[in-house]
Amino acid sequence: MVGPRRRGSDFYAGQGFSLYHAHGPEGRASLGPHFHDEYLLSAQLRGDEQCHVAGKLQRFREGDVVLLNPQQVHTGNASGDDIEYVSLYVDRELVQRFARERGAPNPLPEFTSLRAPGRRELWRAMSDLLALMRSAAEARARRRGAPSRDDLPTALELDAALGEVLATAFEGFSNLRAPRLRSTARVGHRKIAQVLDYLRELPPDASAEDADDSGDDSTGKPTALDRLAAHAELSKYHFVRQFQRVVGMTPGAYLRTLRLCHAARMLRSRPDPIVDIAVAVGFADHPSFSRAFARHMGLTPSQYRALRTL
Repeated sequence: MVGPRRRGSDFYAGQGFSLYHAHGPEGRASLGPHFHDEYLLSAQLRGDEQCHVAGKLQRFREGDVVLLNPQQVHTGNASGDDIEYVSLYVDRELVQRFARERGAPNPLPEFTSLRAPGRRELWRAMSDLLALMRSAAEARARRRGAPSRDDLPTALELDAALGEVLATAFEGFSNLRAPRLRSTARVGHRKIAQVLDYLRELPPDASAEDADDSGDDSTGKPTALDRLAAHAELSKYHFVRQFQRVVGMTPGAYLRTLRLCHAARMLRSRPDPIVDIAVAVGFADHPSFSRAFARHMGLTPSQYRALRTL
């Protein structure tokens, strides 16, 4: 239930989701452009934060809940020493099951609002889920040397708390009931959207050189960047500028992050040795993969696997 602890942060996990709790000066982190394979709901418990989403600056205050769809590029920059937030990462499969159980017309909904400002229902639901996860983790630690207690949170209570978060978020701020509502992850630039679809369909071991940002090739042959630009029907340099403007990161960085998302999904769902997963997503060896994964996730591959398979 509880994973690796660092000063100012705690990781928790359940079936199909994980929870990251940051607090105090040590909980501040300035994060460059990145994205996750899961849905991300982040409740600002104390302090302010500003970040870029798809290249546009957004500011969030205490009481806000940020709602991001899978593969939606964003940064992070908390300000001040009195900072606390909780981020919930929800697997797509769990959201699909939620939508199916509620008989919703959209089998894989996406958020249509970037935030839920001043709507304390969702903020409170996430705070309640955090409290239960912390209580369950503390109880597990106590049970290693003491008898079980009757007042421990049960699996049913945790499921109910998570269900309350999902219901409040997706019923109120997504296209769950109205599939035609526009997702905040939708890219308005049609040609760049085509390239994103192409990159997402590449095999997991596609090299970052397949979208190399430099475009340098001493042989004079067309580079991968040339091919992407041709796919978008744009000049190479105009393509890079437009991609970074509407997506929020370069094509090469986007593909490298996709590879790490593939790896995270494999770590959650497959028992393969970590070195085999590293090779499967295009890394040459275990150490280079572990370093890249830890920078992206804040956990080593083995820590992430242990957390997400509890």
